[in-house]
Amino acid sequence: MADVQEFNSMRPAERPKKRRRRTMACQPCRSRKLRCDREYPTCSRCLKSRAPTNCTYEDGFLWQQPATVSGASFTSDHGSTMPQPEQAMQTPTDSGLTVSTRPDALVSNSVLGLGSTLADTSSRPPDGPHPHSHAHHKGRHRERGFLETVLGAPKAAVNQEPYVNTGLLQRPRRPAPEPDMHYSSQVDQEGIEEDDQDILSPSHQLDLSPRIMMRGRETKTRYSGSGIFANLVAQFPDIRSFAEEIRLTNPILSRVRPDLERVKKGLWKRKPLNEPFPEPTTASLIALLPSRGVVDELIGLYLTYIESQHRILHVPSFLREVDQFFAMLDNPINVSTIFVVQLLLVLACAWNLADVGSLQEKSATLLKCYTAVEWVLHAEKWIDSAHIKRPDIVALRLYILLIMAQNCFGTKRSKAWLATGTLIRQAMLAGYHRDPNKYARISVFNKEMRRRIWMTILELDMQVAIDRGMPPNIQNSDYDTLPPLNINDDEIHESSTEPPKDRPISEVTDSSFATAIARSLPLRLNACHLMHSPRISCRYEEIQRLDWELSRHISRIPAWSVSDANDLVAQHKVALWKAMIETKLAQSLISIHTPFAIEARRESLFVPSARSRLDAAVSILTTQKRLYETSQPLSLCMLGEWTIQAYITICQILHSGNQHPTCYPASTTSTIHALPGLPDSLLALVETALIALEHRFLLVVKGAKDYFFLSTIVALVKAKVWPSQSNICKQQVVERVLSFAQTLFSRHATCEHLGAPGMGSFKDNQVAAFVATPGMEPVLPSDLDGILPPPGFGVTPPGDFDPFLDVFDWEDLTGIALGN
Repeated sequence: MADVQEFNSMRPAERPKKRRRRTMACQPCRSRKLRCDREYPTCSRCLKSRAPTNCTYEDGFLWQQPATVSGASFTSDHGSTMPQPEQAMQTPTDSGLTVSTRPDALVSNSVLGLGSTLADTSSRPPDGPHPHSHAHHKGRHRERGFLETVLGAPKAAVNQEPYVNTGLLQRPRRPAPEPDMHYSSQVDQEGIEEDDQDILSPSHQLDLSPRIMMRGRETKTRYSGSGIFANLVAQFPDIRSFAEEIRLTNPILSRVRPDLERVKKGLWKRKPLNEPFPEPTTASLIALLPSRGVVDELIGLYLTYIESQHRILHVPSFLREVDQFFAMLDNPINVSTIFVVQLLLVLACAWNLADVGSLQEKSATLLKCYTAVEWVLHAEKWIDSAHIKRPDIVALRLYILLIMAQNCFGTKRSKAWLATGTLIRQAMLAGYHRDPNKYARISVFNKEMRRRIWMTILELDMQVAIDRGMPPNIQNSDYDTLPPLNINDDEIHESSTEPPKDRPISEVTDSSFATAIARSLPLRLNACHLMHSPRISCRYEEIQRLDWELSRHISRIPAWSVSDANDLVAQHKVALWKAMIETKLAQSLISIHTPFAIEARRESLFVPSARSRLDAAVSILTTQKRLYETSQPLSLCMLGEWTIQAYITICQILHSGNQHPTCYPASTTSTIHALPGLPDSLLALVETALIALEHRFLLVVKGAKDYFFLSTIVALVKAKVWPSQSNICKQQVVERVLSFAQTLFSRHATCEHLGAPGMGSFKDNQVAAFVATPGMEPVLPSDLDGILPPPGFGVTPPGDFDPFLDVFDWEDLTGIALGN
């Protein structure tokens, strides 16, 4: 016992454990073991990082702050991590990417109405002193000012979440270092922070909020998703002031305003669009049909340019039914009404592709300018009143033809996505989404026709979705129907008992296009669904993978060839097929790259997106130029929403190069302006596309607003590229507006649907009057200071001004549908 006591007395006395003092730092600085200046609400180190909103402090930190921090800067809970509005603004105001600071944030609370969108600053909690708060508030105010003036309150309301950016990326925090991890010096720590925290990589998780647009107020609104238009319009912040300068310096626009309003609304607004007509009958529908020569020419155009893309008919059977129909005209009781409606829609789809003079020579009666529009209206009314409960393949064919015919004339554009969605569900209720080989009671002929109908419906819905910025109505996992066989129509008939042999994809057949385009449909559906979701959650390497797969499909476009050099019909078919497949794939490339390409001048990781987007846009417009120089029907068939997207994309790239000269040296914008002559070549492509679009807009019900807007955009860009020619560019806009209206009125000078006003101001050549005395002298100061112009002058105060006499309508600019 004594030995034990002696041993214990020899042991050194155990010191009490020293309590480790808690590090005074925010969470990010503590996890990285960095010195923190403990500024509230954001320390200087976090303020310089890419995620300043991650700067949070533990509960009770208020009582440990330096005396220099005002107690009024803190909220009552002492530990709130909710960022103030001014702190949330860290990326530039024109950023195309947004990331919510809350993982559960889906939609901004202020998306309905411009008044509710522009939040009342008086309701915000008081903020503490912050060195950048004034700049942030100023940036957001400038951005909201753009939305309010360009879109025109209260006509347009925009979800502000995409424009109030809280950071480019939302990446997972780096795990805290191990307790025994040693840093040699503060310099090493800061170097690690720069390398790991600030430099992005393709494997970082992105959480993006795409731009959306909502028009209207309260519960009566219209939504447009993250289409290319909505993404890019914010990149032209000076478009409204540019248009207003043109208006103020050209009094001729005010003088012809009433007639420009008629052009804007469409010359067919009164008749036949709003003229009532009785319920269609078989006899009245037959009476609408033109003579046999006109029918044959329009059917030939339809089969060459439209049916070869959208397979819904068995051509030999259809032509046989046409012959039988004309043989029974003497006894109309035996005529099928549904076939007459189908024939009217087929003719309407091909109307704009024909030469009106050639048609009139073959017609025994006078063809009116709105003859085809009347066909569509009567067919639509008969379909609505038919109340088909269980649609068969003929009924589905009618629905498809009606959507395509309305698209050809630019009507019902805002309802196209609803129409294709309803059509998909009707086809699914009939089982078209399941491959017919599983059902023995379906004949070989009808199995093939079901596949054609289903794939055409999918393509229509896919195109409307990407044009409108909406998700597709169906996913790849929702169907297992195989693509149609690559065969000629004469290889299969209603009595066939064995399916014909599927030909190689490289061989030209009647179904070559449908077979080839179906190979990329699942990929394009996935890309459309990803980019038009409420949150784009992906890694940039996934975008690069999509780019690679889409580009691979472009390289796999079959090299179809026509052996007979004199067969122009076959040559036009093959040229249209190749161009359409390449253009549809390029449109998907633009869609997936645009949000990232806009950020390329600030983030070098996204430079490949800027290059890919430019390549895709140039490809679309180059193809359009080639077909425009080949034939007018080919050019009209190739005009679609993709043309507008490529047009705006190139204009935005040229415009941003002059607006942001301090971009990355490797970016596409700097390269374009560094190479002599390249901006000129790009603008030449844009000008050619605008001429082709002008031909198209002269044929549709409405299109003037879109044409005026596109003319102003290209003039703005040319004024940026060549500042010394700014006045000339503005004069070109006015001349184009007047020339478009003059041409439209002249084409309809003898038409009864113009009513009493007739040609109005355009009975005299307004273009010649403007060229003789161009009005580029200011007639009123840009700031009216509350002084209204004299009565009848036709000029409205700037606060009530919509560019070009209210011809820009945001609803139309986010939903242009042109392609067949």
